[in-house]
Formats: sequence, structure tokens, C-alpha cells
Amino acid sequence: MDPRALQMLEQALDRPAVQRADFLRDAAGSDTVLLGDALALLQAHGASEGLLESRDVPQALGNWQICERLGAGGMGEVYRVERWLEGTRQQGALKRIAPSLIGPEAIARFDAERNFLARLVHPHIARVLDAGRDAAARPWVVMEYVDGSPIDVYCRTRQVDLAQRVSLFLQVVDAVEAAHRALVLHRDLKPANILVGDDGHVRLLDFGIARALDHNPGLTATGPGPLTPQYASPEQLAGQPLTTASDVYSLGLVLHQLLTGQLPQAHLQFNAIGIDAELRRTTQSRPSARLDPDALALAPRQVAQWRARLNGDLDRVLLKALAVDVDRRYPTAAALGADLQHWLASRPVSARQGDRGYRLRLFLRRHRLAVAAGSAALLALTMGLALAAHQALLARAEAQRNQRSNAFLLTMIADANPIVSGRELSLKDAIDQAAERIPEHFADQPEEEARIRIGMAHAYTNLMQLDAAQTQLLRAVDVAPAHSQSRADALRARGMLSWTRGRTERAAADLLAALAQFQTLGLTREVGIVENDLAQLMLDIGRPKEAVPYAERTVASARRLRLPATSLGARLDTLGGALHLSGQFEAADRTYRQAIAQLQSALPRSAINHATALNNHGLVLRDLGRYAEALARFEEAIAARRAALGADDPGLAGPLANAASMQAQLGRLDEARAAIDQALKFVELAYAPDYVGRARVHLVAAEVALARGDRTTAKAQSEAALAVYARSDAGEDSGVARARAVLNQVSERTPD
Repeated sequence: MDPRALQMLEQALDRPAVQRADFLRDAAGSDTVLLGDALALLQAHGASEGLLESRDVPQALGNWQICERLGAGGMGEVYRVERWLEGTRQQGALKRIAPSLIGPEAIARFDAERNFLARLVHPHIARVLDAGRDAAARPWVVMEYVDGSPIDVYCRTRQVDLAQRVSLFLQVVDAVEAAHRALVLHRDLKPANILVGDDGHVRLLDFGIARALDHNPGLTATGPGPLTPQYASPEQLAGQPLTTASDVYSLGLVLHQLLTGQLPQAHLQFNAIGIDAELRRTTQSRPSARLDPDALALAPRQVAQWRARLNGDLDRVLLKALAVDVDRRYPTAAALGADLQHWLASRPVSARQGDRGYRLRLFLRRHRLAVAAGSAALLALTMGLALAAHQALLARAEAQRNQRSNAFLLTMIADANPIVSGRELSLKDAIDQAAERIPEHFADQPEEEARIRIGMAHAYTNLMQLDAAQTQLLRAVDVAPAHSQSRADALRARGMLSWTRGRTERAAADLLAALAQFQTLGLTREVGIVENDLAQLMLDIGRPKEAVPYAERTVASARRLRLPATSLGARLDTLGGALHLSGQFEAADRTYRQAIAQLQSALPRSAINHATALNNHGLVLRDLGRYAEALARFEEAIAARRAALGADDPGLAGPLANAASMQAQLGRLDEARAAIDQALKFVELAYAPDYVGRARVHLVAAEVALARGDRTTAKAQSEAALAVYARSDAGEDSGVARARAVLNQVSERTPD
């Protein structure tokens, strides 16, 4: 009998009885001999079902009493058992091989599971309590009894939030990493094998198809084996050598299900034939775009928030764990766990390390904070001047209070001066020293202390010392007098820091609190600033309709206060983006025209914002179908950017590609080719290898080439676009569809 028949049977037994025969037919394909063997095993299994329960269940095995049958899987039956050990009743889960599967291979695998479990001692792995053989020489093993629910059921029924699910999953990662350190691959990671007790502790079960790594160089295991196809890695499905990265792929599938409510490839038929090739043909969508609210038990109001938190770093972590190519996947469970820990702590994740500027953007979102550089003394002086400017802007008190602040700043600078201090201090050392002296300098001056701590927090943020910045802002909020401007400033600063760290819920709460306090104090200028913050925050988390009223109010405030054209233009640009993303294209068109007029009047100070607004307006005109006008705007954006930053600015890639797309739409193919060729020269410097902007440039290049009849270039560029989408955290379904459409047209027979 073909050994694959047993493997197929074990897969079939995980399905409802009425689906098992059809599954075997699909899995066997055209191999009629294999199908016959598998169907014969299925028939034998059916004939023996219930046999153990009715006639072959002993009252005891070893010193364990059989209490009840818990269930059956592909390998055998499981019973709840108990025994008295040193006067204490101990419960266990006894597993015994099914009678229909008795044979040398199945028994050897069962014994291997017992041996694997015996060497795995970990708080999140169900441990072996006992083992033996019955009168018929059938092996049994007793494991720790886990009274819990599968991890997906536990999360759904208890409505566990996203961050808590990640924290819970880290227990699974820790258990798998421990198994790998013991040179054991699990090879069957799925929710049913991951139980969570009422205490919130995970237990990893069922090493029935585990494989030892002891004698395989490079921590690999080879050969096909039984598996659960929906949770298997591509190399496992293809019967290729396995590594620890194979279990990582299965971990990624489980995490994807926990965070989105569904498996990434739920639409595929997971039989034993051709699935690896199918996975390689399929570009994965961004996980945050695949939420199943019902499976996650999310209320309608929670969906957008859940998606916003999943979008970005978690998308990338999941897609890296689920990379079809092993070389692009996390090599170990520990590496996956490290990135998840970083996400929980709002720290950079390695899955995005190829994105130039990502780490800076994580801390300095939307260019809100200044970046310090230079020697320690110069940096301390720079920070002191920034704080002095901040003080001058906010102070409404007598000169004595200002003198106290200035004295504090001078002390900081002196401490950082190597001539005075006797050693070269780092900026962090200088700030740490200054932070310790705040209480002595500002005794009985809570408002001034709060303001200084806000400045300290900005300095720490410049150094990416976010925990230290958070400490200063917590203290600033605490010491500032109730209903004071300094407290409102501290709330706003804390909200901005939370936003920088990706904690958008906390950011919104602090910004709303700051807004309310500024309104109570009648500080209309500050009210407009925070409303602009809230508008941009809503855009950042994908809630443009909520951004619109904030943006409208902040624009109205700028007009009332007669703010400079740079400020009004920037706020109009924010409003234009909110209207555009809300689908209000005509209103966005009008608003962008106003923004451009304001920013143009403020040149050269507003040069970059002006070029950006021109490009954004072109996108609105494109969506309105006004291609000639859109092209004119893109050309203006290109000229403005060149004037501001030079002809070699990599940021020209986007506007050039946009212009090329419009030129192609208008039939100006030679111009389109020239523009996209220029964009392609910048693409390496402009975008990270996994950023969707790069894919969009390649996609336009493919479409322009196809329109010109250059099928070779069209094929190469569409494949380049798909490769970027495949490794991106934002796999745009529309872009993927367009790239595939180009490939389909390229592959069609050229007419005679």
C-alpha cells in the first residue's frame, strides 16, 4: 500500500464524514492506485468507528482510570483520565492510537510523539505525564489535561482586543521556539492544537506529526508527512525539506486568522496536488484589507479602528511570516516574536527595515518635530534655544519666571560644555542631568516646570528615547495646574507622542482633552492647531469622513485669525485630502485650488508643500476624469519640485509616473515613455524595495509599454510591480489586478 494513502486518510479525518471521500478523490488526482488505497483505508476506518467506545474501552490503563471520551483525531482517540498520586487526584488526557491505523508506521510516529513531548519542558507546552502499551501492544500516552478553548474560539468568545491577541500569541511563539531549541519541529500548528485556559495561559498540544531535527544539518527535516493543509507551509505541501521557518509560516497563518478572522488563502482548494504552485501564483492582499468582522465578533463601530491598528507594521509582519519563499520569511519563531514585541512597544519592526526613512517616520510623523544633530555641547545649546523659543511663545508671566527658565537653560549648556564639565557628554547625558535638576530649579513653579518638561520631552523624542519622553510628559500633565494652558499644552504634546508611537486611541483621547481645555480657556489659536492635529490623525488612521469637520473648522479658524499663507495653505491641503478620500471630489478640487493659491503666494518658504499640493490636486482631477487638467497639474508639480530641490530629486518619481499615466491616457505615448523612463531612474532612491510607490511606477511603465506595443518591457515591468506588491504591507488589490491584466494581454497571441 502506498504510504501516501495513510497521510491522505489522516487529512481526510479532519473533515466531516460526508466530505472525506471527495477530499481523497481531489487529493489523489489522476492516481487511481493511490485513490483506491486511500478509499480502502477510509472504509476500514468507518467500519471500526465506535468500536472503542462500545467494546474496546478498558476501565483503566496503567494506573489511570478512564473517565470520558474527549474526541478523536487523525491518529487516535483521546480520553480524560485521572489517577491518585501521593494522595492527590491528577487529571490527564490519554491518547491512544486508532484501531484502523494500527501498523508499523503509525505506531512509530505515535512513539515519536511521546519521545518528543518527554523532552519538551515549557510552561506553554502540555507535558507528558505517563506512557505505556495496552494488552494488545497498542501505545498510549497521557498528557497534561488542559481545560481550555482553541485560541481562535477563546479570542472570539471573550472579545479579546487586537493588542491582547498579539500578547496571547506571543505565548505560542515562545512555546514553538522552545520546541525548536529542543530540535523539534511541530509541523501541525493550528488553532485546535493551541488551547487557552480560563487563566489566559496557552498550552501547545499534539506533536503527533512532529519531526526531530537532531540528524539533519541546518535544522531541517525531510519527506512528506501527515498535515493539516490549510495550516501547512508551501514546502510542507510540496514534500520539500522543512526548517524552523516552516513552523513560522504556520504561525503566520494562525496569527492571520486571529487578527483578521480568516486565513489568507481561504479561497484556495487545499488538496495535495498543485497547491504550492497556486500559492506562488497568488499575490497576498494586505491583511488589514481582509477583515471578517463577524468572525472577529466586532461591532460596526470597531471595524475601522481595528483595521487602522492592523494596517502598517502588523501587515508587514504577517506578510513576512507568510512569504512563500523561505529566504524572505522570518527564519525563526524568535525573530517573529521579536517583531511582535516591537510592535507592542511601538518600536521599529525588522519587517520594514528596507523602507528608507521608515524609522525616522515612526518617531517624527508628518514632520512635526525638529531633529537635533552635532556634538553634545552644540546639541544642548540647540535644545536650549528651542526651549527658549518655546518659552517665549507660551510665557504670559512676569520676567522673574522667565529669568528662572533662562538660568536653567544656561546651566544645561554649561553642564554639556566639556571645558566646564571636564568631559564630553552625549546629548542624552546632558538631558538626563538636566531632568534631574528640574525640581530644584522650579520649586513652587508648577506651570513653568510643566513647560520645561514638555521641551525636555521633545528633546528626548529627537533622540528616539520615547520612554523618557513619555515620562516627562506624564509628569508635565501631573504638575501643571488644572485648567491651565500648560496642562493643555502637555496633553497635546502627550497626544502627539502617542500618535508618533502608533497609539492612536490614546492620541485621540489626549488631543480631544487638550482641545476642550483650550476651548475653555478661550485660546482660539491653539484650538485651531489641535483641530488640525485631529484632522490629520483621522486621515492617518483611515477615517477621512471624521477628518472633514475638524479640517473645516481649522481652516475657518486660520481665516479668522488671519494666519500667514503658509499656515492657511497647509490647512487647506489637509482639508482637500480629507474631502478627496471621503469621495467628495468636486469639493476637494475647489479646496486644493485655494490651497495652491495660498502656498504659491508664500513661495519660496512653502516650496515643498506647494509642489505636494499640486500633485495631490492632479490626483483629484484624475479621479474626476479630467485627464488634460490632471496632466497640467502633474507637470506643474514636477517643475515646482525641480525648482525647489533640483533635477536629481528622487521625489520626482511619483509626479513623473503620474504625468506618464495621464499622457498615455491622452494618447501622447512618446511623451509618456520619456516621463516614465525618467521616473524609473529615480525609483531605486525614491522608494524602499517593498513600498507600493515603487510598484505604482513599474505598473505605469508596464501600461505605457503595452500601449506602445512593447510586450517585452510590459511583461518585465508588470512582473516587477507584482514582485513589489507581493512583499509590501499594502498589497493594493486594484494595482495587482491591473498588473495581471497587462500580463494577460502580453500572453495573448499576437494577431497575424
